[in-house]
Amino acid sequence: MPDVSNDGVTADSAAKVHRFYEAMNSGEERLLDEVANEILAPGWVNDPLPPGTSPGSQAFKPTTLWLRSVMPDFAIIHEDFVAAGDKVAVRSVSRGTHSGELLGVPATGRKVEYRAFDFHHLEGGRIVRTWHLEDFFGLLNQLGATYSTQS
Repeated sequence: MPDVSNDGVTADSAAKVHRFYEAMNSGEERLLDEVANEILAPGWVNDPLPPGTSPGSQAFKPTTLWLRSVMPDFAIIHEDFVAAGDKVAVRSVSRGTHSGELLGVPATGRKVEYRAFDFHHLEGGRIVRTWHLEDFFGLLNQLGATYSTQS
């Protein structure tokens, strides 16, 4: 678990966000259910909402399982993990082998990685909102996607 201050709210917030990533890294259905039912608020806002997903905590499990089907060895590594009161900020790198269609690109079998910034807001001991920004442009470059400025 990441180092945090002795502040009870901060430590509790950090522990819950840590569990969020632990479930994503493992892909274990029991942990995914635990996060969806106990750590995320029922009306959890995932901002921006990934295409093809539903809002709310019950989208966490199918979204994570889909991501792990596209990259079966998917892993998130924290580079920075900062907790302050009811907010937790995470700078990470995700790695995996591209084994299924992702962002419109068929499986390449390539080892890829992309960086992300996530900010989690907790209320009443649950994550109510997650703002995230992933470097999908860098990921697409690794997948060999080409771009044209012509329409």
